[in-house]
Amino acid sequence: MGEIFYRCKVCGNIVALIKTGGGTLTCCGQEMEKLVANTVDASKEKHVPAVSVDNNIIKVEVGSVLHPMVPEHYIEWIALVADDKIEIKYLKPGMEPKAEFEYNFSYDEEKVPYTDGDGEIPNCEGQPCNFVYTEKKANNVSIYEYCNLHGLWKTEIK
Repeated sequence: MGEIFYRCKVCGNIVALIKTGGGTLTCCGQEMEKLVANTVDASKEKHVPAVSVDNNIIKVEVGSVLHPMVPEHYIEWIALVADDKIEIKYLKPGMEPKAEFEYNFSYDEEKVPYTDGDGEIPNCEGQPCNFVYTEKKANNVSIYEYCNLHGLWKTEIK
């Protein structure tokens, strides 16, 4: 989906592009600025979203070292952006820079031959035994966060 967030340089409005129509996004009489993630010169360990997945729950913590959440410097929001979903969790100073999102992952199934500890393929009634291996797939899922001082940051779930 590419970069989808835009900001007004005059009033600070931020918008998410839902569908590309070819026009120019404007606010306060001028073109809005496209926010490009991970381009501000700032501490990556405090800004890049750290993501873990537990079943269909995506858990996000902003930074491998948790980001400050004081009025002068805090995470304003965390967003899940996928092919079929945009969801934003808004934060305020004093809150933890964390969010959880529910996402229904697709599953790829592949038949793989089973081998025992010696690398032997056992025989199932005269045929090699094949078992189904199921792998969770994240289809174009990105997590964004917006810091009031250091802008937009992103990580992708693969």
